[in-house]
Order: sequence, then C-alpha cells, then structure tokens
Amino acid sequence: MLETLYQLESRDEEVFSNFEILSICREAMGRHNVFQPDAVKFAETLIQGVWCHKDCLNTTISQTSRRWAIKRIGRIERALMQMALFEIKGMEIPRSVAINEAVELTKEYVSEHAASFVNGILGALVEERDELPQDGASGP
Repeated sequence: MLETLYQLESRDEEVFSNFEILSICREAMGRHNVFQPDAVKFAETLIQGVWCHKDCLNTTISQTSRRWAIKRIGRIERALMQMALFEIKGMEIPRSVAINEAVELTKEYVSEHAASFVNGILGALVEERDELPQDGASGP
C-alpha cells in the first residue's frame, strides 16, 4: 500500500481514474504475492480513500506540523501519516493500531528520527482534534 501511494505521489501532477489507482494497487500487491480477497479489498479501500481525500488529509497534517509545509515532509512519512489518518477516520481502525503501524513502518523505511516526527504529529492530531473518532468509532 505504501508502495502504491508513493508511486501515485511521485506522479502528483497526473490525474488518475479509479481504474488506474486500482490497477497500480493490484500490481504492487501481486509483486508481494498478496492475493487474499480481504487483504486486496482493504488495500484498495485504503488507497482509494487516501488518494481521494489527499488534500483534506494533507491540510490536517499541515495544520498540526506548524513549521513544516506539507511538501517539506518526506513522501514516505507523508504517505504513512495519510494512511494512518484515513484508517482512523474512514475505516474504523483503532487509533493506537494505525499510529503504531505508521511509526513502525517509518522506522523501517526512513529512520528513528522520522518515526518520532510521525508519532508526534499523529499523536497531536489524536489528542487535539475532535474530528478524529475514538477507537472503533465510525465515520470519515
């Protein structure tokens, strides 16, 4: 999923149809031998949701990272924060699960320092923003 968002983000000026987004997502999942229907559906929902709500998610991240313009945040960190926010807001994934996953993936793909930044931003969003539902609550 991260690979798909990174690919889409790298070609930011392009406009993608839902078909193109799903095609890129399925290609990436195939490269990683992920074919279980539930996993594919989850990935497709997450990728489409993040991409369709990218501007809103970026605005939310940007408002919390006061000194960092959204384009200054690394693509991987930005994609992981977008995914975590959409999981919390639109997919009923518990906050702690979404944040922990984003932090661990940031450690793996970027650095410990970047993981602290991601944890700080997501933690602040969860604590300060009423728009984020409680663990298990529904609604985008």
